[in-house]
Amino acid sequence: MINLLLAVSLLVSPMRIEVTTLPGVVMKEIIVKNADEFNESRFVIYEGDWRLDPWGVVSYFPPGSLTTSCSDWISINPREFTLPPGEQEVVRVTFDVPPETEGSFWSVIFIEGKPPEREEWTPLLQLAGRIGISTYVEIAGTVMRQATIKDMKVEDNSVIVEFYNEGNHWVRPGIKLWISRGKEKIYSDSVKTSLVLPESRRYYKFNLDDLELHSGDSIITQIDYGGEKILLGIKDIKY
Repeated sequence: MINLLLAVSLLVSPMRIEVTTLPGVVMKEIIVKNADEFNESRFVIYEGDWRLDPWGVVSYFPPGSLTTSCSDWISINPREFTLPPGEQEVVRVTFDVPPETEGSFWSVIFIEGKPPEREEWTPLLQLAGRIGISTYVEIAGTVMRQATIKDMKVEDNSVIVEFYNEGNHWVRPGIKLWISRGKEKIYSDSVKTSLVLPESRRYYKFNLDDLELHSGDSIITQIDYGGEKILLGIKDIKY
């Protein structure tokens, strides 16, 4: 008997679903394609919850575990199907938002590929391909974007900026940081937009490498998070 190792290859579109709606029913579609050119594959689709820690690390939870979850609003059809090589399936995702709901909610839709079952061999290990589609629901007219820079500190030759999303809507801030010595800019860096969930902290670390800070230097941070004002933070170095 020969032991084989088999993995599932799949393509999914879109990779993120964002819905702005009033309470009620709204439907979206996901296209799932079996990217394996030689084998048919079985696919299973299911919901889950997730959140980010202050450093941006994702943790997953069973559906409905978090108060910000929209998993219970989601219906999926079909939830399980088999695709021949190269074929695709259109999956309908329906959101049934309860009345009097306000704010922002999120979940994840997992699409998992299962290796085909064959009687002529027993695999040593079956590898399932899994893709998570982040899913966001915003209740129109009820969201508020509000944020602040909570702290800026120098630690282990780096600058750590603490950003806090005070609002009830996710934001994707873009951050610029520079250091001035008198009229000279001696350091500059930026961070691309990254997701920060409502009522959540996020830390951004800027490595200074061999730069030595002097008393009188100024660290300046500018954060554009999509709110009414761009945030500005200034920290003067004093030794």
